[in-house]
Amino acid sequence: MDGNTLSAAPRSPRGKGSARQLRLNGRIPGVFYHRSDTNIPISIDQMELTKILRSKPPLINLQIEGYEARECVIREIQRDPVDDTIIHLDLMGIKRGQKLTITVPIRLVGIPAGVKTGGGILQSAMKVFEIECLPKDIPSELQVEVGDLQVGQSRHIRDLSFPAIKLLNDPDELVASVVPPTVMREPVVTEEVEEAEEDKEEKKEEESK
Repeated sequence: MDGNTLSAAPRSPRGKGSARQLRLNGRIPGVFYHRSDTNIPISIDQMELTKILRSKPPLINLQIEGYEARECVIREIQRDPVDDTIIHLDLMGIKRGQKLTITVPIRLVGIPAGVKTGGGILQSAMKVFEIECLPKDIPSELQVEVGDLQVGQSRHIRDLSFPAIKLLNDPDELVASVVPPTVMREPVVTEEVEEAEEDKEEKKEEESK
């Protein structure tokens, strides 16, 4: 089996109980989508899926029992909010030479100058880009250079461009920024509060006599 081949078995959708039982048996429920065909509910071996996701292939050769092999991309991965394990997977069939719309992870590259010398904090505002491209140009991730950012500077969608890839996000959408360090301020004690505290102490002393 090559590095981008994923085996799957058809399944009958029966709600949350069926999906939970699959996961207990080491399989992940999912759906294969294709523009011209009926969507196919599938299940995938969890260990095999983890292995192929680790290699980050741009295209996956999906082999569903009883069907011809299909080239596809990952459309969506749903994860458990507590332990981050995969609980559902959507795959989308592709046609070579025809552009498609997908999401890809963002990786911020570099340590901002404002972090190194200004004590700033790098904040990431997005985790994925929505892109349009040909199947052959699908990246496993898109890198955004942030090493030149100073404190108070930001990187927006309009500042970015990638060969053969069209970004579909709003041009004004924030990708990352360097914000000033958080300054802890001493609490301000007013005269009224001080007088109230003094009255309490005096009252305690009188009661103790």
